Amino acid sequence: MYKKMALIALLGAGLSLQAGMFDDAMKQVGSLTGSSQQTESSTTNQSSGLLSALTGSLGVTPKQAAGGTAALMNVAAQSMPKTNYAELLKSVPGLSSIVQGNEGLVNGAAQMMGGNDMVGSTFKALGMDSGMVGQFAPVILNYVKQYATPENIALLKQAWSAFL
Repeated sequence: MYKKMALIALLGAGLSLQAGMFDDAMKQVGSLTGSSQQTESSTTNQSSGLLSALTGSLGVTPKQAAGGTAALMNVAAQSMPKTNYAELLKSVPGLSSIVQGNEGLVNGAAQMMGGNDMVGSTFKALGMDSGMVGQFAPVILNYVKQYATPENIALLKQAWSAFL
């Protein structure tokens, strides 16, 4: 309940959201509170390797792992050339579904805060300290290295330089 209220406050603080974006954000709130079991389980099934790496090494929930990953990937999307970003999403199993499954949460925080502040705001909305960002980025990067090209790894490192 508190997470839902916090996210609603975050999204509603003077923002004029488009109806579709608000709907996406509310779907994400549902998954944060456990009412969207189907969305959560399909994202978890498709991306269990990455989510397991995060939950196992950082002690976060699968919801927190997915939301934090999506927030960091949003930064990458803003920094990397579109073709490289799309290639990265395709090459890492489950990464695309994690990003798509958490768009509402990430877009709401991006509208509210923008840039790197958006990542910290997303982490807070997920019930994590913003200091966790620096722990997420290396775990995700190590996982991505198994699948991505050296060029895309270098671009991701550059995009996340503030977090590594």
